[in-house]
Amino acid sequence: MITLSTDSVFYIAVLLFAPLLLRNNSRIRRYIFLVMNLTVFTVSMKEPAQFVVAALWLLLPYLVTVAADKKGIKRWKGATITVMVACFAYLMHYDAVFNTLHIPYVFPWRILGLSYFLFRQIDFIMQYEYLKETGTRLTFLDYINHLLNFYTLLAGPILRYEVFVVDFYSEVKPLTKQEIFAHLNRALNGYLKIYAASAIAGYHASAWFNGLKNHSGVITTAGAFFVFAFFNCWYIYFNFSGYCDIVNSFASLAGLTLHENFNRPYLAASVAEFWNRHHITLSEWIRDYLYSPMFKALLTGPCAKNAALGQYIALFLTFTIAGIWHGTDANYLTYGLFQGLGIVVATSFKSWRKKHWPKEKNKAWEKDIRVLTLGRIITWSYISLTFSFVGYDVLGLLK
Repeated sequence: MITLSTDSVFYIAVLLFAPLLLRNNSRIRRYIFLVMNLTVFTVSMKEPAQFVVAALWLLLPYLVTVAADKKGIKRWKGATITVMVACFAYLMHYDAVFNTLHIPYVFPWRILGLSYFLFRQIDFIMQYEYLKETGTRLTFLDYINHLLNFYTLLAGPILRYEVFVVDFYSEVKPLTKQEIFAHLNRALNGYLKIYAASAIAGYHASAWFNGLKNHSGVITTAGAFFVFAFFNCWYIYFNFSGYCDIVNSFASLAGLTLHENFNRPYLAASVAEFWNRHHITLSEWIRDYLYSPMFKALLTGPCAKNAALGQYIALFLTFTIAGIWHGTDANYLTYGLFQGLGIVVATSFKSWRKKHWPKEKNKAWEKDIRVLTLGRIITWSYISLTFSFVGYDVLGLLK
């Protein structure tokens, strides 16, 4: 998960000094930000070849987008994104694909932030014409600052190009002492989440996972697995939300705004609600660029006469793909499949209630404290168990 390091000490130093350099309205602010972004990203490079590949990854989508637009080339977006996804899979080492095809890896390393680069680049490509029409700033410098934004480099949040540019060029207003202390307090809480709560939960999760094979009975093994899942889900939450607390607070001190990524996700009463509360910017991105196009294609194709079926298929495939994006082995595929299944069940149950129950009964159901409590317990348990496939070889236990 997240350790806050490109090298950790260097990254923390950058976070501390960035507000002193960026909290101004000068014309050179964007150049200062560019230097900082390039410095942080360069520090993460292990060798010259990695830097060259990373530079090509950053530059080519922009150059192709601008060139295609100038020459009036049509249907270039799909081809460009397809090539990018294929290159992404290769650079991330999706063994199930490339080992099966007997294609060797030329590069043994991976590029820091590659997954989040891909999301931001696809957003830029898909929105380019709209950005031009609305008069949004479209400069190469802003594109690079958007991609390399060191606050979001490690693990998001996923910012859209338009949102980033509008925010970056908005007037930076002075902070009150109360605001400064509030941001610093949030950052401190973030460090405590990562280096205390997350570390403790992670330690116990690993200990219980490593001890699973020592249990012989089905009941004791299942119980031990649930304890492992309990600690692991809290490890993931404290680790990821702690990181977001840190970068959000320091970005605010520097005069930048990042979107919130968490809204008490473990209080969700259904899997569908959970994904509106957890990793919010990812949920919004996959809604716009995976689910919506897929659903539309199904409605105009095989599911033209059954919109509900189209919705369920689109939801299931969307979260399966999101699971594969999270990691390269079968455990992440399984994680995605379970998330897809959970959100389809939650969505179909809600649709069934709306269809068969009166509005008053539905409203009463959704506000009933007993229903909410039971829903939260079931949802939290399901999420905990399915999150076990993130970072652990759970499928390996079956061998």
